[in-house]
Amino acid sequence: MKLIGLFDSPYVRRVAVSMRLQGFAFEHVALSVFRHQDQMRKINPLVKAPMLVLDSGEKLIESSFILDYLDGEAAAGKRLIPAEGAARTQIQQHCAIALIAAEKAVQIVYDTKQRPVELSYAPWVARCTEQMHQAFAMLDAQPVSQVLSGGPINQADITSVVALGFARHVHPAQFPIGRYPRLEQLSSCCEALPAFLETPLE
Repeated sequence: MKLIGLFDSPYVRRVAVSMRLQGFAFEHVALSVFRHQDQMRKINPLVKAPMLVLDSGEKLIESSFILDYLDGEAAAGKRLIPAEGAARTQIQQHCAIALIAAEKAVQIVYDTKQRPVELSYAPWVARCTEQMHQAFAMLDAQPVSQVLSGGPINQADITSVVALGFARHVHPAQFPIGRYPRLEQLSSCCEALPAFLETPLE
C-alpha cells in the first residue's frame, strides 16, 4: 500500500500512526498538496491528502474513511475503534471533537499564513481560535486514557495526540505548558511510542 501526503498534516499523520500500530506495511509518498500540486493531481484529481492506494490500485481518500477501512482489514485485536456498541460511539465522538480542533487549527493557518495580511479577517480568526480551544478543553476534560496505565491505545488517543501536536506546532504561543494538562500527559506518553516516533510531525 502507498500512503500519500505529508506527516505535517494531522490527517495524514493519524493514518500513518494507526497503520504502524496495526502492523500494516506501507510506502510513504511524501507529496505536498501545495508544493507538489501537479504530481498530486495526477494521482488524485481532488489534490487532497491523505490518499491510500491499495495493492489492488484502488484509491481511498479522507482519513476517517481510510481508518474505518483499515479497522475492517486489521488482524484480530488490532481494531482501533470497536465494531459496535457504546464504546464505539464514545471513541468516534472523541475523534470528532479532536478533528474539529485540528480543522480549526488548519483554518487559522490558512487565514493568517497562506493569504495576504490585508485579506485576513480578524473576527473569523478569533472565532476559529475560540472553537479550537473549546474543542481541546473538551478533550482535556475527558476521563484519563487507559494508555497512561498501560492499557490499549485507541483511535481517540491517536487523533487527540496528533491534533494537539499539530496545533502546538503551528500555533506555539497558543499552547503554554499546563494549558491542557491531561492532553499533555497523554501526548508525552503516546509521542514516545515507536509508531509516533517513526511518524515525525516535520
